[in-house]
Amino acid sequence: MSLPVTHDLTAYRGDSWYQEFRLKRDGLPVNLTNATVESEARPTRASKGLAVSLSIVIEDATDGRFKLALPEDGLPPATYAYDVEVREGTEVRTWIKGSLIVWRDVTNELP
Repeated sequence: MSLPVTHDLTAYRGDSWYQEFRLKRDGLPVNLTNATVESEARPTRASKGLAVSLSIVIEDATDGRFKLALPEDGLPPATYAYDVEVREGTEVRTWIKGSLIVWRDVTNELP
């Protein structure tokens, strides 16, 4: 398998949202016990917007499962590029990349 894997995501601003991932290497779960998992999103339109950290919650480290979520205060509606990096010791690898589209909420629209 070639890394990073492209996985595009869609979320609605103001909604409770997350995407669960499970990392595997050669068909076996990647043990995340001693790893650091990080993710950032950056607006794609101008590519000059500041990167925003996305929330990562390790659900089962030995099974390679984690949840990716929007920051607590959300993201403005836009299209973002995001990726997920895993740091194991001195090795850093980008596992996932893609677009993250945040749609404007219609009901209970936030400013």
